[in-house]
This record gives sequence, structure tokens and C-alpha cells, in this order.
Amino acid sequence: MKQVPQAVLSAPEAMQFFFLDVQAWRGLEKAGPSADAMRRLSIGQAISPLQSIGYGLDKWADAAHISFNELSYFAGFGQPPGNVAYWGLKDRESAAKLADRLKQADFKPVNGDVAGLMANGEANKPDMTKASGQDPWRGTMGMPTFVLPLDAALVQASTPTGMKVLAQPTPSVADSEIVSAAVAGLKEAVPSDGGQIVQAAIISPVLGLQAADPAKLLPATPDDMESAKQKLRALAETSGRGIPPYFAGVIADVQTRNAPAVVFSLAYADCAAAKQAVDGVGAAWKQTMAGAVQADVQGRTVQAGKLCAAVISMTAPKAENAGNPILAQIMNRYMQRDFTVLQIGSSQ
Repeated sequence: MKQVPQAVLSAPEAMQFFFLDVQAWRGLEKAGPSADAMRRLSIGQAISPLQSIGYGLDKWADAAHISFNELSYFAGFGQPPGNVAYWGLKDRESAAKLADRLKQADFKPVNGDVAGLMANGEANKPDMTKASGQDPWRGTMGMPTFVLPLDAALVQASTPTGMKVLAQPTPSVADSEIVSAAVAGLKEAVPSDGGQIVQAAIISPVLGLQAADPAKLLPATPDDMESAKQKLRALAETSGRGIPPYFAGVIADVQTRNAPAVVFSLAYADCAAAKQAVDGVGAAWKQTMAGAVQADVQGRTVQAGKLCAAVISMTAPKAENAGNPILAQIMNRYMQRDFTVLQIGSSQ
């Protein structure tokens, strides 16, 4: 998150930023990935290079010029065609090696004010002779890719526009007090003995106010809490039942030693509001989700600097396979616009 500009948090979207820990996901099973592990990628599939792995990791590796297992993480934000992806490697040297392999393939330096930028074609000019669903640098439409090495990662975008901002991501998402509070809450909920975050998304209040106009919800400056509080309070009063409005939050797919789980961590101004949210989410889960999937639901508040996180964990009884049945239910409901557990409102 240190490499991602904080402006991402102003995007009027329910899920603003996506992350997949490649090693945690691959560690779910020795061989594979199995169909269950692939289906589990319901958060990560928003990141463009992961949309090519359905053809098999070997074919993907040939086109990507790197073995999938050599990567540390993938992250991304934005809607196509303006989406951006991060290929995270274990160190700067590994990122430089991948950049060299791309140059030996068909990437060429791009002249301009961003040092190190390269591309495998001209912006917005597809080359159907190179189109391939297996190729994360091209895709089914043969669209070119612009790539920028940034520390131990490569940044991938469909145009050079905005690369100057991406090259100097300060302030970053990691600098956000609100996101830091949500992440602190999440860390408290992941067991230190064998617990791993497989994938996660940063969510905005848009997720809990689906009927509202997203553009009116978020403050112009991501950490402008006073403006956010006023806007959200007014909207909450008109939206009926639900939890107190949160500034932002994280939904995480977690693997404990014995079972899959999902954790919600929502950032609030104080622990009184966070406690209300913990109780409200627990009640809403019981009412709307308990019949669909088995889960042990636990909630707590976590003081994080000046803010407080409402943290709710849903853990499956055991691991049946490499999937996560709780996450599957949540994401299915979310895609059908029927996920009301995090709905914002004025009362329970």
C-alpha cells in the first residue's frame, strides 16, 4: 500500500483496492490450483493479470515471462480500461529481472517524463495478431500494456496517463489514518500462529449505502474525517436500519491453521460507534446469512491511534477443501446487490 497513491481512496466505488498474497493462496494446496482454489479468488479476480490464470499457471507463466510462484503479491485498483495492477516481487532485483525479460520480449522504452516506463505497443491501439486470453500483458483484445518498475514491484496500466502520479505515490494509501486503523483491527483478528491473509479489499461507505449516489458520499480528501462524518451521518438518517456510518474498512479472506474465515474491519471515530457496529453486524449476519453458511461469529473493538476499528470475524467449522464457503456467500450476495450485513443506517 506504500506504493499506491492515496487518491485511490476518493474513487466512488464500493471496493477501492484489491490485494492477493500469492504465496498464501498457493500454500492452500500442494498441487493445483484446484477448482475450489480458483473459485476462492472472488476478491483477487478484480486484478487484471489474474484474469488470465484460468488457462493454467504454466501457460500463464510462458506469456508473463515469470513463474506465478515467483511472485509475492498482486494488487490493483480502478475499473477497466483505466485499471492499474501491481506485480509484487520479493525484492528490487527480482523486479529488475522481470523488467529485463519484458524488454527482451516486445517491450520498448517510452520517451517522456517518467523514467523507466516501457510498453509493448501504442496506447489504445489493439494488435489482434497478439491477442491471447493467456497473456496478462495483452489479453483477449490484444491491448498494449504500459509497465513501470517501482521498487520491488512492476506497475501495469493500459495507458501512460497517470504514470507520473503512480511513480511518486505520496501520500500513499498506507499513509491514510483511516486505512491504518482498519488494518490494525484486521491484524488483531488474524491468528499469529498459522493465520494468513489470502486476499483483501479496501471498502468505502459506498458498500453500505448502495442506493446513494457514490459521488456524493466520499470527501475530496481521503482523510478529511469531519467532512466524511457530516455527509455519512445525513445519508444514514435517510437509509433506515443499519450500522453507524464507517469511514472505510477492509474485507479480508483469511486462512487459519484449520479453517477458512472472513474478517471485516471498519474504521470509526470512536469505540462507542465501533461497538454499535460490532453488535449490528453480528445481528444482521444472524438474520440474513446464518441460514446460508455455517460460521462462528466473533466481534471486538480495537483502539487504533485516534480512531477505533469494529472487527468481526466469521470462521468456518473446518476446511473442506481449498475454498472459502463464507467468502463465496458474501461475494455472491455482493454481486447480486443483496449483501446487507454492512448496510449503513440510523438504527438496528
